[in-house]
Amino acid sequence: MRATNTPSFRQNGAALLLMMLAVILAMSMVLLAKLNRNDLHTRQLMQTQRALAEARNALIDFAVLNTDVNASQSHSLPCPDIDASAGFSGGEAHTSDCGAAGVSVVGLLPWRTLGIAPLEDGASNCLWYVVSGSYKEAAADTAAMINTDTNGQLQLFNIESGTVSEGINPEDRPVAMVVAAMQPLSTQSRPGVGASSGCVYGADPTDYLDTDTVSAIANSILSGVADSTDMLAVVSGSQEDHNDRVVSISRADIERGIARRGDFRASMRSLGLAAAACIADYGKNNSGGGSDKRLPWPAPVALVDYRPDAAYNDANTGFLSGRLPDVVDDSNSATGNTIARVLGDCNSTAVPGWTAQQFVRWQNWKDHFFYAAAESHSPAAVVPTDCSNCMTVNGSGQYAAVLMFAGMRLSDAGQVRNAPPLDTDTKRNPVNYLEGQNTANVPSSSVAANFESGPLSNNFNDLLFCVDDQLVATEC
Repeated sequence: MRATNTPSFRQNGAALLLMMLAVILAMSMVLLAKLNRNDLHTRQLMQTQRALAEARNALIDFAVLNTDVNASQSHSLPCPDIDASAGFSGGEAHTSDCGAAGVSVVGLLPWRTLGIAPLEDGASNCLWYVVSGSYKEAAADTAAMINTDTNGQLQLFNIESGTVSEGINPEDRPVAMVVAAMQPLSTQSRPGVGASSGCVYGADPTDYLDTDTVSAIANSILSGVADSTDMLAVVSGSQEDHNDRVVSISRADIERGIARRGDFRASMRSLGLAAAACIADYGKNNSGGGSDKRLPWPAPVALVDYRPDAAYNDANTGFLSGRLPDVVDDSNSATGNTIARVLGDCNSTAVPGWTAQQFVRWQNWKDHFFYAAAESHSPAAVVPTDCSNCMTVNGSGQYAAVLMFAGMRLSDAGQVRNAPPLDTDTKRNPVNYLEGQNTANVPSSSVAANFESGPLSNNFNDLLFCVDDQLVATEC
């Protein structure tokens, strides 16, 4: 007998079909939820990367343009927004409340000081920011010298590889980092956000920034020690116990920005010519009168610390070439001159090109200046002075003094300029600054030599300034 579809059989089939549809629907919902989560995660990462990139660019622009905004500042970076105290507005750099000199600092990104809107990561947190003590613009606690040879004090540790990924070499150490805190970890308790943005001014960075349990590197805690390195940790992807996102700024990033400025070399020409005029003015104020045109001895090439102005102190050590001096006490003992500091006390009436801005410029680029005095115009020369034993440039002229400004490092010449206290001193070697014939003339104990001047190239970028036997300063 042929079987027939009974109501019970039909009901069982319908139930099975409904069950299969329910399973498919559930699986679809799970898949859709997963896709939505993945899409949300992707959008959060994209928002985070955009915010980090914008913050990074704003900080580089700040450093490159800082001297234009305030002539008394260098190519430095702003301090973070550290907390809710000291009378600063939210998003404002705590310039006068930024730790001791040389100490790196962590806080919120100072968006107001940078002239941008508050930037948030994909989890609606305002960005955090770490700045090297060597680069921070911190009023009296700003480093005494900041230029494109100033090394950063930060390193980045890759948790997955267990190695330092940025900052192995001194010149590669980041000068600043921007950090996105992302979603809170299970160990973090974050306060509610402000009404206008995700920024919680005065927030504890430990509520936001992560700690690697293996290396014990805490992104929220720095050493607080001057002239030391601090390390942050990061993972390439993300982990349940570490999801900070980090971008860094190197000294090379700032150097490239400064080099792109068409006025940089012109400003250094102006500074060099004014400094040469200050040297010439010194020779016009000796106790021997108009016929006494003696000029100061140089400062040593090798210094214990290249940052303080006082380190650029002349020395009667038998050398007639070295670094450009500021303090000239040894020379004054021989010449009877009363100008204590050639640059710090340079008379702007006698030298109209010397301004307060030029002095600040010199303070931040002073390690780049070298100087030679002719034997016949040194403090030990016979008065009246003459050019019986003077210097030439490119085989011509008779010069009582030559100043040289060493431009930015030339990679083709293998120039490396690292210095104590963090690094081995390579600044003591003139070949890391000067090129061509100039390297052979510094230091020298008898300077009646020929110096070299020439066009800018991959192998030469010295700028030369000369003082003739009538104490007239020119570019040469």
